[in-house]
Amino acid sequence: MARGKREKTSEVKEGSETPKISIASQIDLTPELMKRFERELKRGSFNVLTPYTLAQAYSIRISVAKKLLREAAKRGLIILYSGGRTPIYIKAPAQ
Repeated sequence: MARGKREKTSEVKEGSETPKISIASQIDLTPELMKRFERELKRGSFNVLTPYTLAQAYSIRISVAKKLLREAAKRGLIILYSGGRTPIYIKAPAQ
């Protein structure tokens, strides 16, 4: 072994399993994800919505979070507050 280099070990710690996430929610926008988002939005869980906040909250990719936000904006659930590289959405006012 060379000086200053360490051997790579591939030990898996017991009890440190990764959470099971469906592959479909990682790749595409599913109806279940949209329903879950609508429930959370009605409950008032989010003040400001960005792709990053949704990706962290639902364990999805940022591209899927962007699709989710665009679809919710089309349905009138949220409105675009600030566009640009990182879009920011807010909850639509009650009608």
